[in-house]
Amino acid sequence: MTIAVRPGSTVMFTGDSITDCQRLESEDGLGFGYPLRVAGEWGLRHPDRPVTWLNTGVGGRKVMDLEARWQTDVLDVRPDVVSILVGVNDMGWHTLDPKIQTVRKLARKYDAHLLDADDMFATLTATTGPEHWAADGVHPTPAGHAALAAAWLRLIA
Repeated sequence: MTIAVRPGSTVMFTGDSITDCQRLESEDGLGFGYPLRVAGEWGLRHPDRPVTWLNTGVGGRKVMDLEARWQTDVLDVRPDVVSILVGVNDMGWHTLDPKIQTVRKLARKYDAHLLDADDMFATLTATTGPEHWAADGVHPTPAGHAALAAAWLRLIA
């Protein structure tokens, strides 16, 4: 099942530093990571289906921080699609599993689309090593952002 993105839709990316990726320093406010790659690839694939792309990611953000700014960062904008990537700051960089299982259960419960980045990167690192995808073990390299963008694009139509 894919997410339908119609012409004129607004897609909002929000989350922590992985989403932020220096968005305030970028010309279009999308940053230099996967949101920019998604928007660029979408434009190439669907020039007849213009979409407004927004990024409200903030480095260091935790789930509670996201909740506190949900109204202004997301709801007030009224996006058609919301993409959330947050959580690594809540649990430490290398002890994600219990909360990952909770997120998977919540996605099933609420029929949300889940891009299982944890499994995706585990599979990718098995052949190339983790440094290729996230040099510090958390923040994606350009290759890591490209992998996130490609996976994200597989979720939408």
